[in-house]
Amino acid sequence: MQLLMGLGIRLLVPRHRIGIALVALNEAGQVFMLRHVFHPYAPWGLPGGWMGRGESPEQCILREVWEETGLTAELGPVVHAVYDDRPPHLVLAYSGRLLPGSITLSGEILESAWFAPDALPEPLYDFTRDAIRKAVVVPWPAVPGGD
Repeated sequence: MQLLMGLGIRLLVPRHRIGIALVALNEAGQVFMLRHVFHPYAPWGLPGGWMGRGESPEQCILREVWEETGLTAELGPVVHAVYDDRPPHLVLAYSGRLLPGSITLSGEILESAWFAPDALPEPLYDFTRDAIRKAVVVPWPAVPGGD
């Protein structure tokens, strides 16, 4: 009976994918962006990807940043969340910063660059633009010496 209930739940309960992105800012207030191979309409975007089974959002974004850039990151708070029903998915954006290291881009990334929030490459997906706009006003990380 328990096996049938488990099978029924898997077949009948809708599944939603969860995407995670990172708005990484440097000390100059610039945002780190990647030019993706698989995004022909808006190739520049944030590091990120789809959350795997059994993975937390934090584990997902740290894994994605590592896979795409070879870098590690320090995460701040979630600054933006959007649900889309085509196909059903939720996307979260964390603020954060990249830790020092050598960039090694994956095969799905053409290049990386830092951009001022008022000089972003075009076109951008609305989610990306909104996440960046919100991340630059979140007081994290605290400015050293600031109270």
